[in-house]
Amino acid sequence: MNDSQPIFQQIMEMIESDIITGVYKTDDLIISTTQISKVYSVNPTTAVKAISKLTDAGILYKKRGIGMCVAPGAKEKISGRRRDVFLNQTTPALLAEAKTLGISIEELINVIRQRGSAD
Repeated sequence: MNDSQPIFQQIMEMIESDIITGVYKTDDLIISTTQISKVYSVNPTTAVKAISKLTDAGILYKKRGIGMCVAPGAKEKISGRRRDVFLNQTTPALLAEAKTLGISIEELINVIRQRGSAD
């Protein structure tokens, strides 16, 4: 955990990342709020808030008597939202900073290509 954003949001992002990367698939049972609070040493109320927000967003659903599960279409919802943020917020900020620093578009593209091919 870090101070860059509220803890409940960091927990939400970790769970969402686990869904995107396939750690959790549709209808899989996710880590419980009790486990979250113990593993990350956070207040149980914080863990409950994160799970509640994910449920409100349609990412998780409650399976009665079992726990919280990944909702159908959750991966697509998360990917779509994150893609939108990346393309409409992160990329313009990156381009603005590059311009401020005198980095040309061509230089930026070359760096992206080099880093992309290294993976």
